Amino acid sequence: MAEEQERFLFVVEKMLDVVMFENWLRFYFITEMRDEDDAQADAHIFLIIPEKAMKKIEEVFPEFLPLATYLNNKEISFEISQQAICTYIVENIDGKIIEQDTAASIMDSTAFQVQLQLFNTWIQLHEDQLDQGFLTFDVWKDLFTEWKNSQPGKDLMEKLILSRQTVPTGPATVQ
Repeated sequence: MAEEQERFLFVVEKMLDVVMFENWLRFYFITEMRDEDDAQADAHIFLIIPEKAMKKIEEVFPEFLPLATYLNNKEISFEISQQAICTYIVENIDGKIIEQDTAASIMDSTAFQVQLQLFNTWIQLHEDQLDQGFLTFDVWKDLFTEWKNSQPGKDLMEKLILSRQTVPTGPATVQ
């Protein structure tokens, strides 16, 4: 049973890495573009990864190259990001390191959702620090792990786990 639990947590971590990597790409490679002919028009947000960065991704994180390639030079929205993450997981994790068609249930699991909420909170709390200069994805992962293992990170994780647990209740009684 312990081996099965370890395997599950390994997969949760791998799936979270995909989300983190996509977020890292957006954090450092977002570019705002406006229509030159219409200065009043809303800006469009694109993910533009320079060739040098793509080569570094290929060298250091080859497993994420398909994700970076897919997103590169695309106009970015929540839907595009979500689609890219899900497509990557289906094509590179589901049926390869986990049983076919189990990715969705893992993404819905408390373990994954708590990790995702911790990551999103970490981003919000450390945005200024992350914005001070370019940090590699490895550094992001290390900083996130360090924060998760700190007392504030552990306290938040405990609260998130408790908030996701449901307490069975019987029918309400009216007095």
